[in-house]
Amino acid sequence: MNAVETDYLGVVTDGRVTIHSNTIDEINVATQGVTVSAIKLLAKELNWDANILATSIGTTTRTLERYSKDRKRLSAKLSENALEIARISSQGIAYFGDVKRWNEWLGTPNIQFANQEPKSVIHTIRGRELIKRVILGLEYGFTA
Repeated sequence: MNAVETDYLGVVTDGRVTIHSNTIDEINVATQGVTVSAIKLLAKELNWDANILATSIGTTTRTLERYSKDRKRLSAKLSENALEIARISSQGIAYFGDVKRWNEWLGTPNIQFANQEPKSVIHTIRGRELIKRVILGLEYGFTA
């Protein structure tokens, strides 16, 4: 497993949580909510457009803009999804070596995902679990 150059949990939480933080800290941050600016920064770091990131956390860009305009933090559910996207991206980038290869894998149809692209299921809890399981399998020598 390669070292992760960027701590994506730190990015999406404005440094309040890192990959070394405990679960309670993550729960507290999710409950308080993450900022739209942190979501946009995460999208930039992952080379995703705002629509892709919004969809992956279970919302729309219009909703994100509304949160931003009202200067509100995201709901606990959306924040929790954002934390999971950050964590899974850290795992994926650590395995694949860089953001570009991680994004290529996410966009490539895979038999483990019923010949769909992994990014097509990343917006669901079970989809993220499957992505994590496939990456773990790859780390241990199973084929994608």
